[in-house]
Order: sequence, then C-alpha cells, then structure tokens
Amino acid sequence: MVLEWEPVLKEVISEILETMFFAMVEFQDCGRGDGRFDYESEIELQKHEGRIAISLQLTEEFARMLTAGFLGIDENQVKDEDLQDCMKELVNMIGGGYHARINDGAWELGIPRVWKIGADSTHRAQAAVRLDFSFFEEPAGSAVLSYLPG
Repeated sequence: MVLEWEPVLKEVISEILETMFFAMVEFQDCGRGDGRFDYESEIELQKHEGRIAISLQLTEEFARMLTAGFLGIDENQVKDEDLQDCMKELVNMIGGGYHARINDGAWELGIPRVWKIGADSTHRAQAAVRLDFSFFEEPAGSAVLSYLPG
C-alpha cells in the first residue's frame, strides 16, 4: 500500500500547503531522527471494510507560521486555539484531497482532531513509514497514512 498512497499524499500535501498556506515544502529525510514534533492532527476516511487514518505532525514554529499565513495575521498574534483550528482545517483539506484523488465514493470523510504531543507519545504517526518534509531545509513536519481493517 505504501507505493500507492505515498505519491498521492505528497501531491495533496504540497498542493494544499502551497495554495492555501503559501508554504512550499520538500519531502525528504529531514534528519530529525528523534521525530519530535509538537502538534498532531488526524482525520479518518471510513467505509465498511476499514479505515484510513491520515496523521500530520508539525513543529510548533511551522504550525504557527501556517496559521498566521492562513488567517492573514502576524505570527505573534496566533492564539493556541487558532493554531489548533488551523491544523484541523489543514488535515481536513488533506483528507478531502486524498479522498478526491482515490476516487472511491464508498469512503466517508470523518471529523478532524488535533492535540499537543506529549513527551511520551506513542501514537501510530511515529510508525516506520513516514513522509517527512522540510521548509527551507528545516524539519517542519511528517505525515503518515495508516490502513486499519474493519
């Protein structure tokens, strides 16, 4: 499944970040071996046979920059609730874009969630298969798509 979802998810993330958030990212091994990010948002596509969970982890700095650009305000004006709402909207757009590209009407898009990542987080987004991306050569985030059978 990795070979099927990876190029699609890369395309969707790039398109949304460029068009809606004015940020161009590069997918690569970012050298962030510890995988430490500050916020995580997730959305699921669901159907009878199973679920697809799309998880996005971001550094706080990158999330604040995205939120400021999206809302048209300075980064120092971004409130935590704005940042979390923006991350929900971002993962919602990514989930919707992925859903549109797989072109399977049986999948239903769920409700996005977001949370601050704790020091002992063991969420599935820390899985071995990740799409790490950088912004101006600095690690900015990571995305994971997980298929969870029915």
